[in-house]
Amino acid sequence: MKKTFLIFFIFIGQLFALDLNFNTFSSNFTQIVKSKNSTLSYSGHFILSKDQAYWSYDTPSKKEIYINKNQVTIVEHDLEQVIFSHLDNIPNLNEIFKKASLIDKDKLVAKYDNINYTIKLNQEQIQSISYKDEFENDVIINLNNQIKNPKINSDVFKAKIPQNYDIVR
Repeated sequence: MKKTFLIFFIFIGQLFALDLNFNTFSSNFTQIVKSKNSTLSYSGHFILSKDQAYWSYDTPSKKEIYINKNQVTIVEHDLEQVIFSHLDNIPNLNEIFKKASLIDKDKLVAKYDNINYTIKLNQEQIQSISYKDEFENDVIINLNNQIKNPKINSDVFKAKIPQNYDIVR
């Protein structure tokens, strides 16, 4: 599941960097992951810059994810732990969008690494991204309250790590 989250974060960050003209971007999101036996729903907000991302999950549990290029820090409040990770296999999203096809004025499809992505637009803004992940889960991410180029304090991209949390590397 963590790999699914990380691929999505990198995907959305690169999507906005390549497809929309902006320096920073923020949005609220809901993410629904459906497997054969269950459906999980997540919500929160994210802030992106060209090289960094901050994701805050509010439900079902509080979690923050900080991405700086290919370095990832995940603060898991329910587990009182912080996970440091390095992404070696980041999808080549330039290739995804070179191969993307406009199905109609509000829908794009792209295939990369045997994963098909559907991107739905509304008035040239991304409304949702859906795909089937490597575990055969159906993933739908809906965006709302999108803001292009908000002023962002760079401190938002620095992980806030409580002293009593366990560190996992």
